[in-house]
Amino acid sequence: MWRFSTIIFILGVYQCLAQIETDRPDFTESPNVVPKGALQVETGFILENDKSTFRTLGVREDRNLTLNTTLLRFGLTESVEIRFNWNVQQQKIIFINHPLIDFPPDILDPRRGFNTSFIGFKTNLYKSEKVSIGFLGHLYIPELTSGDFTAPEDVKVAPEFLIPLTYKLAEKFNISVQYGLTWNGLTPNPTTSYTLALGYGITEKLKVYIEPYGFLTNNGDELHLINGGFTYLINNDIQIDLTGGLGLNEIAPDNFINCGASFLLFNK
Repeated sequence: MWRFSTIIFILGVYQCLAQIETDRPDFTESPNVVPKGALQVETGFILENDKSTFRTLGVREDRNLTLNTTLLRFGLTESVEIRFNWNVQQQKIIFINHPLIDFPPDILDPRRGFNTSFIGFKTNLYKSEKVSIGFLGHLYIPELTSGDFTAPEDVKVAPEFLIPLTYKLAEKFNISVQYGLTWNGLTPNPTTSYTLALGYGITEKLKVYIEPYGFLTNNGDELHLINGGFTYLINNDIQIDLTGGLGLNEIAPDNFINCGASFLLFNK
C-alpha cells in the first residue's frame, strides 16, 4: 500500500494542462468529468465513531476506520469518465461497563477487509458558465469484498444512481445539490440520499465548505448528518483535504474525520 502511494505521489508531480477538480471530500459528487485521457486518483482515510447505550450490554462503541478509500477516474471522452472505487476497512466494537461480563473493553477482535467496491461511469449532461449537471451510475460488486466483509452468497450486484448539480452564485461562492438512489443487492427497495453543499473560495488555492446530507434507508430509517472542511490546491495537479462531521439524529454516527489527497495524472 505504501509503495503504491509513493508511486502515485511521484507520478503526480508531472505537469498537467487542466486544474484538478475532485469528488472528495464532501458527499456531493462533482458533475464534471476528468479530461479525456487523464487519470485521477483520489485517496484518503476516514475514522467514524458511534456510541450506543443498552440496558443489558452497557455502552457499545463502534469505531470504523477506512484505512484506504480510493477512487480511480479515467477520462474516456470529453463528457464521460469511467470509475473504480475500493475501501480497505477495519471495524472495532467495544463494550464499556458491561453489567454481566467482566472483560477488558478492547477484547473483541476487529473486522478487516475490502468493503463496498464499485465500478461505474460519470457523464456531464449539461454545462454552462454558471450551471453544471451530471449523472453517475455505479455497480457494487459483492465478489470484490473480502475478509470479514465478504458478502453472503445471496447478495447480488447492486446499482447506484446519482444526479449532482452545481450552481455558481458568485465568483467565489457556489452551491451544489445531489439526489441519489442506492440498492444493497438484497431487497428491491433503494436507499435515497440527498446532499446540499455550500462552498466558498477563501483564496485561489484554499476553499471551505459546509454540507448537510442524509439517507432514507430501505427499511425506513433516516440518517441526517452535517460535515464541513477545506481543500487546498498545492498545484494544478495535487489537492489535499480535511473534513469533520457530526450526526444530527440518534441513528446517525456520532462523528467522523476524513483526510486525503488527490492527483491528476497523464493529462495531455
